[in-house]
Amino acid sequence: MKKYITLLSMLTFVSNAATEISFSKTFEASIKPDTLVSSLTFTSSKLSQELTTQKLTAISDYMSSIKNIKIEGGSYSINPHMVYENQKSYQDGYDGYVTHNASSKNSKELNKFIRDAKRAGEKEKLSVSVSNVAWNVSPEQNIDAFSDSLRVESILWARNYANKLSSKLSLSCSVSKIDFVSSGYAYPVAMKAMVGENSDRAPTPMQDDKKIQLNANVTVVCK
Repeated sequence: MKKYITLLSMLTFVSNAATEISFSKTFEASIKPDTLVSSLTFTSSKLSQELTTQKLTAISDYMSSIKNIKIEGGSYSINPHMVYENQKSYQDGYDGYVTHNASSKNSKELNKFIRDAKRAGEKEKLSVSVSNVAWNVSPEQNIDAFSDSLRVESILWARNYANKLSSKLSLSCSVSKIDFVSSGYAYPVAMKAMVGENSDRAPTPMQDDKKIQLNANVTVVCK
């Protein structure tokens, strides 16, 4: 669905009794996101460096074994766990975490994966958090094609508008310039949740349409 919103209009009188009309107009199109994405972080605390590495490696190996979900990333960190007491500090083991991004066009499959990943983390005695759960548009939908379509729509609309002005003003009106400013598209609010003992799945956001916007700065000259 496309919408057109006029934002600004300005009249300028130029030489040779010509009138220059400049205005901005926003063109919109809707696109249905088709891929559910999430980020999973597995965290350990106050373990030896060797044990921390073993547990994070076990989770990374588990992630590598997943075939029906797209898994990306795998960034990890192992840092000393420092304790501060009486103006002194000492090391009490190591803290570690590993983060993976997961995505699927099937929300049920992704939710099942999150449940299974939670159990895998619990088996290693790691805490698990799920964040940035949101619907995204896959590359297959080709957002550039939507933007190109909006450009064509805006050009045709501007030419049609100039023809209407010609008829109403009894003048010869034509489009002299169009500048485009892409506004991209709006994401739904990402959801975040901790996966704990009493939770067996992450919340799933609504699969709302995203709006692609294109601002057209149009100049029409009437003589």
